[in-house]
Amino acid sequence: MKAWHIWDFPDTTYLSLKDEFREEFFSRMFKEVGGKRPYAKFLGIGQKTVKQYAQGYSHKSGIKHPQAIPLSVFKKSLPLIDYQLKERIEENIKSIKAKNKGKPVLNLKLPFRESPALYRIVAHVIGDGSAPGNKVPYYANTCIELREQFKKDLNIFGEMDVYERVMGKIPVVYFPKVITDILSYILNVKFSYPDRIPSQIFQSSEDCKFAFLQALFDDEGTMSTNLAISMSNFNIIEEIKNLTESVGVATGKISKKENNPYPTNFSLSIKRKCLKEFDKKISFAHPKKLMNLNASITSKSRKQRTRQIEDIDNQILNFLNNSKKTTLEVANEIKLTLGYTLRLLKRLEVQNKISRSGFKNRIFWLVNYGRVHLHS
Repeated sequence: MKAWHIWDFPDTTYLSLKDEFREEFFSRMFKEVGGKRPYAKFLGIGQKTVKQYAQGYSHKSGIKHPQAIPLSVFKKSLPLIDYQLKERIEENIKSIKAKNKGKPVLNLKLPFRESPALYRIVAHVIGDGSAPGNKVPYYANTCIELREQFKKDLNIFGEMDVYERVMGKIPVVYFPKVITDILSYILNVKFSYPDRIPSQIFQSSEDCKFAFLQALFDDEGTMSTNLAISMSNFNIIEEIKNLTESVGVATGKISKKENNPYPTNFSLSIKRKCLKEFDKKISFAHPKKLMNLNASITSKSRKQRTRQIEDIDNQILNFLNNSKKTTLEVANEIKLTLGYTLRLLKRLEVQNKISRSGFKNRIFWLVNYGRVHLHS
């Protein structure tokens, strides 16, 4: 399983070292080249900057500020560093952060290793997240289970400040920028306007592939009349198709949908005969999508193919007795397809036994009390 050490991270990663080791490291470097000035010249930076790195702080307007050190300083110093000192640098990191005011990651768990959690994080940021410019990266999703899973997964890197805010009506998880800086660099992917998935995922373990695909389907997938995933980038959908089929789950053709004035969408569906295989290998962590998947599988494999229409009507009416329900909720309850369920509901509506409210994709059905006798 692949692992990434501090030396694999981008030069823009900033390190804070434990005090004793920081003093020892810079003393060694000064001794190697003959002092602060020669070392500054060796690095190609100012002597004042080197002094700030060595003492671990800088002064601005009379206030002392902690001074982190860019990883580039250590990479440039490699010709002066022996193997033992190189290992000790990684062992003595107090925290890492992005440039400027980026939040730090403490008690770093190095090296970063391939794992289902790592690839779930990557997939979620590609799906419902972003890491725009110098702004704080985020993951936005209305599903609390997915947000909690995302926050838990971040612990694989160390301790960090993770917090939630509501953007519009959607809860958003914010986390340190250094995480997306590193993941984007080591996996060669973009988190703002992504155009590909990590090529490494194709060589990773099956558990990593399953976790990566599950996170994408949780964010971008739909489970109603069929199981599908849609994104605005054709290349990503094509790579998802290849990865899904590589784990033995058959897919249909990629379809294109024009959504003027919105961006064009590309959709990929899972073949109905492979729903059980999808559930076994990939499935959903999203509770509602998982419930719909299980209902669809049950509907497909039910032994009782025919029921008296009166029995189905009574089942629907009893289900709608206490509260209004969507067409999909009714279909899941009576274990019939969405299309057939809609026909049954419309027939009951014509009979004035039920009525609908809402519009388009947010239609709810409810019993017309006083006009229908409910059977238990």
